[in-house]
Amino acid sequence: MVRKSRFLPTPTRNVRQQEPAAAPGDKGSARLSRNVMGSVLLGAGLLGGCALVGPDYERPDLALPAEWPTELSVTMEGGEEPGMWWKRYEDPVLDSLIERAQLNNLDIELAAARMMEARAELGFRRADRFPSISGFIEAERENPGLTGGSTGSEFVVAGALSYEVDLWGRLARATEGARANLLASAFGRDAIRLAVITDVVASYFEYRAVVDQIQITEDTIVSRQESLRLEQARFRSEEIAELPLRQAEAELQTSRAELPALKAAENRARRTLAILVGDLGAVLSGLEDLGDDGLPDMDEAITDLPDVLPSDLLGRRPDIMAAEAFLVAANADIGVARAEWFPRVDLLAIAGTGATHIGDLFTSNASLYELFGSVTAPILDFGRRQASVSGAEARREIAEVQYRATIMEAFRDVGDAWALVVAADEELEARDLEVQALINVVAAAERRYLGGFTPYIELLDAQRALFGAQLNRTAAARDRLIAMATLYKALGGGWDGPMHGEADRAPDESESSRS
Repeated sequence: MVRKSRFLPTPTRNVRQQEPAAAPGDKGSARLSRNVMGSVLLGAGLLGGCALVGPDYERPDLALPAEWPTELSVTMEGGEEPGMWWKRYEDPVLDSLIERAQLNNLDIELAAARMMEARAELGFRRADRFPSISGFIEAERENPGLTGGSTGSEFVVAGALSYEVDLWGRLARATEGARANLLASAFGRDAIRLAVITDVVASYFEYRAVVDQIQITEDTIVSRQESLRLEQARFRSEEIAELPLRQAEAELQTSRAELPALKAAENRARRTLAILVGDLGAVLSGLEDLGDDGLPDMDEAITDLPDVLPSDLLGRRPDIMAAEAFLVAANADIGVARAEWFPRVDLLAIAGTGATHIGDLFTSNASLYELFGSVTAPILDFGRRQASVSGAEARREIAEVQYRATIMEAFRDVGDAWALVVAADEELEARDLEVQALINVVAAAERRYLGGFTPYIELLDAQRALFGAQLNRTAAARDRLIAMATLYKALGGGWDGPMHGEADRAPDESESSRS
């Protein structure tokens, strides 16, 4: 009888019905097995050199502007391309926070894990293009019962080689798509890392601004305590009425009331930075190593931006490159779907040894081999394959629209970021002038009040206006620093730095790395 092996899709030869054994030392069967196996591999290799079904990727035609607006392009003449753009702030605490964030931020870790998953998928798709080799051992003891015959045994030790001949490029297109998805995940990781770095910069300067505002408020409280003591002394000597004294007391309490909210904002900023840098222990308590310095002084205007053309954004912004990689993957999926319309050729070769007694295994007359070839062709599937092709083409259209939309968003980001920088520059300059003017107003109001020419409320109004102007000046300085970071992010971040390094080499390396 013949039984179907659970290892094989077709029956193996019944080794109990072999032809008479060959003479000892006869190697003909073994040579035949090796020759057949070699022929199968050679034929598979020749058949594997095939044309690819489906469209080859071409970048969509894009109507990109040739130049930036004049005011922006002027600042891009001759500037250096910073690899780590945040270094221009010259703040070692910020440098340390960004380094920690790149190592420990959970969003970056999640993106790195997705990149590892995409890398594994690429390895899987690559392996599909090569033969699969497996080995198996079978042992059977059979009693035919009332059907007649004698009880017998069968032992088989063999290897099987299976191979799908990629005549139409289905597997090649699947590999192309997996490679593009790996690039997309790598560039996506870079985009997340750039966003996290920008968030660290923004949150850090938020913290520094609050520290400055707390210092301004505390200085104001000290000043108003001195004013209250002066008014108390003048009231006791009957130089003033009670109203100026009560006004001084109220103004002091108003200043003190500003502190709790600022302290709470400081703690929130610390915890926000703790989340960004991935410090779980500091999420509740806040980072303790930030120090209490205020905002850095950066009075110079932005005149050292690198010379970047609008078209350069396509190769600088990781989100654009990720969107294009998704488009490449969607384009490859069309080829995979179209290849399903064509016949699929599968080959299976088995070679080994089989006998009715274990001792006869691996002898020359116990050699066995089997060759199988199958061609599966679609005949009628009620529109399944066409629906698959239509779906792949639709996903390709969606990916192209998303790619174009990402580019449009990028240009808008650059324009908005530049507008923020210009506005922040102008506002900071105006706030500086306002603070200086109000300092002079307070000095004049104080002289007039002490000289008895104006009531105390006039001096209080001037002091209150100066206090508010100083807080607003700090906020303007913070906004300018953050606007600079936003502009660098909009232009693609760390040019010639570590930002896109791993993404560029991702498809060709087997090891996974986390940055």
